[in-house]
Amino acid sequence: IMKKINLNKTVILLFAVFALSNCEKNGPIQFIVIDDFSTTIPIKGLAGESSYSIESSTNISELLDNADTFVEADVESVTLELMDDFSGNSIDGNLSVSAGLIPFLNEDLSLTKSPSLIIIPANVSNILTLITSGAFPISITGNTSSPLGDDDFTIKLTFKIKAKVE
Repeated sequence: IMKKINLNKTVILLFAVFALSNCEKNGPIQFIVIDDFSTTIPIKGLAGESSYSIESSTNISELLDNADTFVEADVESVTLELMDDFSGNSIDGNLSVSAGLIPFLNEDLSLTKSPSLIIIPANVSNILTLITSGAFPISITGNTSSPLGDDDFTIKLTFKIKAKVE
């Protein structure tokens, strides 16, 4: 039994030495950060319109404070909802959301006061070039199935960001 215990200790020690010897020496430490940031987009003066296009920019410096260098940055999802200042029940129609030249979604949906979670496909989620500037440009374009009945309301967008940082 003693030989078996000594053999197990030796195997474990060799495994640990092998695992640690494969670690990069003096290289940067990378870790994954997952964070949400929200922004609100005010919609004004569009009562009776059946299409809209709003451009905005939100400051993401708080997200940037978490790391020295971003190696990767992707939007995993966006949650959309109408704020309580909207007088109707929903806005139905096609909605497009993009950041800079990166389109996140373009689909028919019913935007309500309940959050709608949209998963962003991996092939359109890379925002590394945008995130380093500190400002996150957002464009919302929509075509509604019936004219907007409200002249002053707000859409809230919450982006879930997954980033690899050093």
